[in-house]
Amino acid sequence: MILSGGQLVLADTTPSFANTYYAPSTGLNLTDFFSSYQAIYKNQLWVYVVVRKLALGTARLPLKVYRRGKDGRTEERDNPYAVLLNNPNQHMNPKHFWEWTVSTLNVFGEAIWLKVRGRDGKPAELWPVHPINIAVKREDDGTLSYIYHLGNAFTPKFVIPQSDIVHFKNYHPDTTLRGLSPLEPLRMTLLNEDSARRASTALWKNGARPSVTLSHPGKLSTEAMARLKANWDAIHSSVDNFAKTAILEEGMKPEVLSLNAEELQYIETRKLNREEVVAAYDVPPPVVHILDRATFSNITEQMRSLYRDTMAPRLQLLEADLDFQLRPDFEDDTVYAEFLMDEVLRGDFESRMDAYSKAIGYGVLEPAEAREAENRPFVEGSDRLFINAANIPIDEVSSRTSPSPPAEDVPGDKPAVPEPQGDTQPKPKLPPAKARLVTDRAGRREALADVDPQTLVMGLNGDSELVLSVLADCRDAGASVAAFCRDIWNLVED
Repeated sequence: MILSGGQLVLADTTPSFANTYYAPSTGLNLTDFFSSYQAIYKNQLWVYVVVRKLALGTARLPLKVYRRGKDGRTEERDNPYAVLLNNPNQHMNPKHFWEWTVSTLNVFGEAIWLKVRGRDGKPAELWPVHPINIAVKREDDGTLSYIYHLGNAFTPKFVIPQSDIVHFKNYHPDTTLRGLSPLEPLRMTLLNEDSARRASTALWKNGARPSVTLSHPGKLSTEAMARLKANWDAIHSSVDNFAKTAILEEGMKPEVLSLNAEELQYIETRKLNREEVVAAYDVPPPVVHILDRATFSNITEQMRSLYRDTMAPRLQLLEADLDFQLRPDFEDDTVYAEFLMDEVLRGDFESRMDAYSKAIGYGVLEPAEAREAENRPFVEGSDRLFINAANIPIDEVSSRTSPSPPAEDVPGDKPAVPEPQGDTQPKPKLPPAKARLVTDRAGRREALADVDPQTLVMGLNGDSELVLSVLADCRDAGASVAAFCRDIWNLVED
């Protein structure tokens, strides 16, 4: 959109194709005619499907602005930069705005925004500008000028400085000024697809079968041949006349010229065309319902691959362009915009619950954060971190008894397990790693009565009976946790 004579002019008005300033080209040569990029998008099914999948996949992602800090990052909802990205202009909702941007980028190889500044000089709105009406020129000082033409070369020009433009573009091997359309490498593929579809249409239009030759025993005049052809086409041509009875006179014989789909490799050609379109856009085939090679084990992973492998680098390029071309207008280098993919990369319910359980158990997430991710209400006391299987609040770990073996005897505490006398009986042995595990588990409790025997010996295998006997003796003797830990370390093998 741009202002002309004080009036708003929509940039998405159909531009004049013949006099466009879009370089290096604006379309592809098909079988016997030239097609613009926008016409290909509207008429080529697989181009439409893939471009729309990528555009809607981007539009659904939350775009949030964060501020970097010493303690991590915080979301900035009221920051002017965040407000602008959340509502780019008054004419388009944010989802449609990003759908237009990404679709244009994937069809033309570039997308352009115009910064409409407010009274404070900062961008107040972002207006999409169709790249087909833009010429880019590098000035003598190295800066770029964007020349906007309303329809063709004869209408008034508007020269827009580079500082008022946000220009997203793909890599182009010939220039840094413009982006290369992904349709360019698909020239032959799109030509073949166009030819195949038109051949299929002609096949059904002309009778839904291969051509027929009529043989006459005599020699027909030109007028007779024209009349015979017209009569035959009128009766048997088109799909509505398929399989009608043919009545021949004067010894004429029909001869069907067989040319079946297998000989033409028609179906295989169509499949190859769609797979090449998908490959050019780096989209996993199952994402657009091409299930020829999909299996139960790989289809879920390929669905996730769309965001993880295909869209992630593209989103990072969009974020980099925003940070380089738009964010400096707000004079705040501590904020940045990021597309969040947490929602789309979520696994199924069972997988999520298992991941939450591990993250909470290792002190990575608070239960409150897991509940928030599942859109559950906050529960008092859930905003704490826990560690290990015992689920101890992380801020209380330092106040608990150390799991290391005690260095000194505690007054009044006697070993609950007496030392073996003489050599009549060998001393039981316990590996150091298992002793450390047992004392670590027991050391988190205030008293032996709080120790769960089943949890205490989990994973000890053949040494469980020995540890449980020491625990039972210590409990009977009224010993403390520290005395129990000392008795366990007395059993460690030399």
